[in-house]
Amino acid sequence: MAFKNVDFVGKWRIWFAVSGVFLLICLGFIVFRGMNFGIDFQGGSKFTVSGLQQPATTAEVRDALPEDVRDASFVQSLGQDGYEVRTPVLESQAQSTEVQQALQDGLGAEVSVTNISPTFGGQIRTQAVQAVLAALAIIVLFVSVRFQFSFAVAAIVALFHDILLTIGFYALVGREVNLVTVVAVLTVLGYSLYDTIIIFDRIRENAPEAGYNRRRYNELANDSIRQVIMRSIYTSVCTLIPVTALLLFGESTLSDFAFALLVGIAAGTYSSIFLAAPVLCLYKAWRANRTPKPSGKSAEAKV
Repeated sequence: MAFKNVDFVGKWRIWFAVSGVFLLICLGFIVFRGMNFGIDFQGGSKFTVSGLQQPATTAEVRDALPEDVRDASFVQSLGQDGYEVRTPVLESQAQSTEVQQALQDGLGAEVSVTNISPTFGGQIRTQAVQAVLAALAIIVLFVSVRFQFSFAVAAIVALFHDILLTIGFYALVGREVNLVTVVAVLTVLGYSLYDTIIIFDRIRENAPEAGYNRRRYNELANDSIRQVIMRSIYTSVCTLIPVTALLLFGESTLSDFAFALLVGIAAGTYSSIFLAAPVLCLYKAWRANRTPKPSGKSAEAKV
């Protein structure tokens, strides 16, 4: 077995250090560079250009815009004969019409427009955060009932790790954060939890019914991981192959979705194996040390 001699629990400082380095890098980019929020979250106007009479470059599409919005606009290709132009919030309907007419006249194309107010964008951002927090709360409840609260603590630590890495890599590469990103994050939560539950279920099956002993519990956690680790790796690799293809060959929206899945699945596979089980064992040991033992007896405290 390839991982026969790997001490997944005992070497927790190494695994935590690796995650810590990546998390610090990601948090640094989130704090100092910030997130590239799309108009879904911060408001603005989106102009979809299609049916160009002649091929045009991104620079030519930008040059067709009025001067007052040209520098602050983002232009993205949607294929051979389509572009998406995103501008900051326009002051009036007349200004929106001016931009739309400029693109139609300058490119000889059909242009549709979608306007989102900053207030509505803020509401969407709040609802997106609420959706993620609600998912985490339900996960805590489910794992606590299905297993124990200690398992829920470990699962949440691993999930927060996956979320921060996914968002951090978005900040690192400057990809746009939109509603598709929220869907991708929720998908990553489900995938990562599935991977973690497989390991937790095996630990619970192997754990003795009575008593807790730290050394014995750490050993059975290691054995449980070794029993399912290849299954987790094979599943993740098979999932990442089509996701990578979608990232390389998909259009912008699909590419953003695939990027989040790629980072999240890779982070989730790592956290399920190298973070969740060690956190579980450390938490159980901490609880055991805090639980008073009956005087005059050597009985182990239950956790």
